[in-house]
Amino acid sequence: MRIAVFGGSFDPPHIGHMMACYYLLATTDVQKVWLVPSFRHPFCKDSAPYEMRVKMCEISSAIFGERVEVKRFEEEMAQGSSNPVYTIDLLKFLTERFSSDRFYFVVGSDILAEAEKWKDFDKIENYARLLILRRRGVDPSEDYKSVLPDVSSTLIRENIRKSIPVSGLVCNDVLRFIEENNLYR
Repeated sequence: MRIAVFGGSFDPPHIGHMMACYYLLATTDVQKVWLVPSFRHPFCKDSAPYEMRVKMCEISSAIFGERVEVKRFEEEMAQGSSNPVYTIDLLKFLTERFSSDRFYFVVGSDILAEAEKWKDFDKIENYARLLILRRRGVDPSEDYKSVLPDVSSTLIRENIRKSIPVSGLVCNDVLRFIEENNLYR
């Protein structure tokens, strides 16, 4: 099986994340996308509780059926440790556990500018082929190649805090979940 590993805080998962899933399934040779919410963010970002972020990922990816699955690998790997799970360690874990599968690692082009902050970013391709998705605004001269809209979880959280509507930026069911659980206020 060819699997795209799409990690992130998903705080909250937004329409850009779901468009990325569709793009990967429709235009590459991957057969499945695994959304892997970070359990404990390596850059110590303050996030909504893990369980809520997992639930929002499940809600937003339900439209894809079995082709997009939410995986709790980071939670499993972090058991008994206070350390974050680094991408390189996650990919090693996956290639050992699922040795007959071929992995791809999904990153937005904005992440490439932060690659030096990542643990062993240069070794990721030893475990998974990189799939780089262009984000609008990262390199304005190449915005015409963008596959992801200019939306971010940070913008969504800020808008919610300011009572600015975010409909259209997250799926309706995730928006209801955010409102019902009073997230990001």
